[in-house]
Amino acid sequence: GIVSIMTLTVLAYERYIRVVHAKVIDFSWSWRAITCIWLYSLAWTGAPLLGWNRYTLEIHGLGCSVDWKSKDPNDTSFVLLFFLGCLVAPVGIMAYCYGHILYAVRMTVQVIKLLKYEKKVAKMCFLMISTFLICWMPYAVVSLLVTYGYSNLVTPTVAIIPSFFAKSSTAYNPVIYIFMSRKV
Repeated sequence: GIVSIMTLTVLAYERYIRVVHAKVIDFSWSWRAITCIWLYSLAWTGAPLLGWNRYTLEIHGLGCSVDWKSKDPNDTSFVLLFFLGCLVAPVGIMAYCYGHILYAVRMTVQVIKLLKYEKKVAKMCFLMISTFLICWMPYAVVSLLVTYGYSNLVTPTVAIIPSFFAKSSTAYNPVIYIFMSRKV
């Protein structure tokens, strides 16, 4: 999930640089970005292994996740920063980038063919981001409910649906690529 949302964030930034600032991202930049995405993801997923929160069975007992229920200040700080660093900040960056892209595309009357392609790519990325958020937001809400003391509202049956839906999010991007990109 973290790799997926960070990849979408970097794609939004790449589109922003390309459209708003008319710069092309080179191959070495792409590899550095991929490396940073994976290191960022490993840092967040490795933190519970090093003692900042921990992994435990989810409420439904069919998968593992961080310990959302713990009331230890160390664990709650992890959950809050995890939520901010792996959902709020990436979504904020994507909103900023795509907002500026939409503004630039509307204000520019340059090469129509390039703009049509960029618009199509922006629409595809927007759909990917929207799909990601639709898949992960229920899981984030359930996790925060459990973290902040409302676990009585979350039964195993209620918890399993957002969990599986969130984890299925990676299957939707290839489908979006197939239907929206001729190159695929």
